[in-house]
Amino acid sequence: MKFIALLIAFLFIPNHFFSQTEKKSLLWEVKNKEGKTCSYLFGTIHVIDESKFYFPKKLDKIVYKCDAICLEIAGIKENVPSMDRMMMRDKKLNELFTKNQMDSIYQWADKFLFMKPKQFDENFGSVKPFLLLQFILTASLPENTKSYELELEQLAKKQNKKILGLETVDFQLSLFDNMPIHEQVQMILESLKELESSKKKFAEMEELYLQQDLDRLSELSKESSNYLNRSFLEDRNLDWIPKIENMMKDKVVFVAVGAAHLAGQEGVIELLIKNGYHVLPVKL
Repeated sequence: MKFIALLIAFLFIPNHFFSQTEKKSLLWEVKNKEGKTCSYLFGTIHVIDESKFYFPKKLDKIVYKCDAICLEIAGIKENVPSMDRMMMRDKKLNELFTKNQMDSIYQWADKFLFMKPKQFDENFGSVKPFLLLQFILTASLPENTKSYELELEQLAKKQNKKILGLETVDFQLSLFDNMPIHEQVQMILESLKELESSKKKFAEMEELYLQQDLDRLSELSKESSNYLNRSFLEDRNLDWIPKIENMMKDKVVFVAVGAAHLAGQEGVIELLIKNGYHVLPVKL
């Protein structure tokens, strides 16, 4: 489900946690208390301009040494969310906006989706706000993109590696269900106003990613709501740690998650260190 990965790419970057130690690497080696390598952590960017896609041979070789690959969602192409996660039952989309706000949405739809108001209402009339937000954010992306998750899945299949997952698509979508409607509406309205600046922001995010600067990535945007920071980052990181530790008990795992999840006091790196692991940067 590419639309989920795209929305995650935008929402999981903004956060304002400060790291305990400088983090300037996308790849990290995890060793247990005895000094034995038990895993690797790799920070991804869920979508990136195809011309900027960076996947060095060293990364390929490290994946080859691992017993399994763990992603946020295993087999994202095959994970189809239920319709309940996509549609509103008791409301229409236009009930969430004023007439002037809907006019702005119709103008956007006419320009980018080539849909007149009636056609837009027929297609989007009952969808949940996050789905509309996904389409709006698409306008900020380069024309041709690549996905690290899909690349890693293909590599895993090529190397006959087991593919593990930390979450399901339905779980990720449930995070939006718990997000206050007024915040979702505000995000849509702000996104419509900031289409051009969003392109620049995405380009800046790509550049920081290629510089492997996790700390600056995590500080890129500090205006996120407390709900986004807590629910999309902190809580999920805490939930992942026991799962990752359990995976590492009997195999070397290549764990690839959004780069914003690695940095910060409540990031995966610091949480593993607190649990007694040695986490060391690996130069790519």
